[in-house]
Amino acid sequence: MKLLKKWGSVGILSTLMIVTACSSGNTPNNAPNGSASPANGEKVKIEYFQMKSEMVDVVNSLIKDFEAANPNITVEQNNVPNPENVWTMRVSTDDAPSVFTHYPHNPVFQQMTKEGRVVDLTGGPLLANVSQGIVDLSQINGKNYVVPVAVATLGVYYNIDMFNELNLDIPQTYDELIQTAEKIKAAGKTPFYFNDKDANPIRQEVVSRMGLQLTDIEAFLDSVMKGEAHITDNAELKPFAQKLYDLRQYGQQDALGTGYDDALREFANGKSAMWYTGIWAVPTIKESNPNLNFAMFPMPADKAEDTKVQVSVDTALGLPANGKNQASAEKFIEFMTSKESVQKYVDVGGYPSAITGVENNNKQITSLSDLINADKVYPTIERSWPSGVNGDVGKATQEMFATGDIDSYLKALDKIFFNKFNQ
Repeated sequence: MKLLKKWGSVGILSTLMIVTACSSGNTPNNAPNGSASPANGEKVKIEYFQMKSEMVDVVNSLIKDFEAANPNITVEQNNVPNPENVWTMRVSTDDAPSVFTHYPHNPVFQQMTKEGRVVDLTGGPLLANVSQGIVDLSQINGKNYVVPVAVATLGVYYNIDMFNELNLDIPQTYDELIQTAEKIKAAGKTPFYFNDKDANPIRQEVVSRMGLQLTDIEAFLDSVMKGEAHITDNAELKPFAQKLYDLRQYGQQDALGTGYDDALREFANGKSAMWYTGIWAVPTIKESNPNLNFAMFPMPADKAEDTKVQVSVDTALGLPANGKNQASAEKFIEFMTSKESVQKYVDVGGYPSAITGVENNNKQITSLSDLINADKVYPTIERSWPSGVNGDVGKATQEMFATGDIDSYLKALDKIFFNKFNQ
């Protein structure tokens, strides 16, 4: 794969100012205002390495707007296959792009911050417009290395017409969710569609529901990974696993033979009342069946007042340490994270915004966005897991769905997590 060629540098004065700011512990966003633009009208080029292929067109449109307002700065968008691997290779070989997107919960990105390869933006003005709840949950060891733009979450898709036909209300507690499923099943309809053929969606369900329904589970699993506890020491985990298994009785017959694309198609075609997955499915469902009347509600907690949504940062912009043309790169980040730019971005992507004041124009996710705006959020608990653990959790849960053996499942989880940090 060919990497983009290195671009020319800004003038010596601007470069010295940036280096001085970085070496003194200040990030570029704390530099004097005069360093925010190319000196003396000199033209510069910056590379924007962004990881979401479906957003290329809207990003190109935003780049045109930025270049019109900043004629001395040219922005080259770079979107490639396997972007996380490419980014890691480039940063490791001192060929980092000027601006990039990444995920603060990603273990490799976290390691790069520990190695000092990413600019620390903590407390700087670039984060001023980000929701405080999102700022907090995107921290790595108490510091912020990216500016969140949009977030991802999961929820329960539901067929509005089917709910209306059966006079069903949106469940506010987990017990009400089960009661709702019972009523749908009694009416001869399929309450849920599951895509248990794929371990990854199972992992997403397990992680999100653990964070919502188990007490201090992130800290407990950290203690297991340190070798200080065992899975069976947590009395909540066996009932939780039973809930995961029992929910499958409200699904289609061959859930283990159903993949994600099949489940999406069947829900879109009205074959089930509900489907639990991420907000990323909204555009595809609309394409599959433009006439489907659907929306989402949050997976309910045991008590209504405890219901929150898991949030992971889906799009966030950062700067490499000692990157090219950092002053111009910072100015581009300011533009891309402005209220106006983010509004255009999330209107296309359908994601909730991390920036305050941005409207949610995706009516299907209104109930989720309302919780996010109220900072009723929690981070994905897998953010501290070593590489490979999340995949193993998905596979172990898949096996439990096939056998119904809860005790063996807990033993499998213990094998996956125990003493993992010392292996």
